[in-house]
Amino acid sequence: MAKDKYFVEVLAADPANIPEVVLLNGFVGNSALENYTRLYLNAVLNEYYEIPTEAILHTAPATAGANNPLETAYLWVKADAELIRKGKSVADTKISFFSGPIQSAQAATAAANAAQAAVAGGPTGVLNCTQAAPVCGNTAWQGCPDKSN
Repeated sequence: MAKDKYFVEVLAADPANIPEVVLLNGFVGNSALENYTRLYLNAVLNEYYEIPTEAILHTAPATAGANNPLETAYLWVKADAELIRKGKSVADTKISFFSGPIQSAQAATAAANAAQAAVAGGPTGVLNCTQAAPVCGNTAWQGCPDKSN
């Protein structure tokens, strides 16, 4: 894995034989797997690739700036390398974020309030009637009585 050269010097050392690569960006770390390098895909470190170290052809730090304050790195990886994707998906992260004790208490309160409102006036507007018209009768407002009679 070359680090101290420009990527073109490494990848196009032989212009007649440029390898097929995939360019990845993330936070490079140690892997729990032997002969692998971990590339974290986000700053909370809950999604990552395990990359065979021998498949990494070149690495280069991304320049720090407003869009990259944590200095990620670029990795040029052999296109045919078998990467292992691990970690929580964004959906899993959101689900676990919204399943804590505060969110659970809020959901229970909202459900209790909805049930109380249904009993008090129900969706039909009739006290203690939470069923449709066949059970509670016609609950629609009939309008003012006709006084012409």
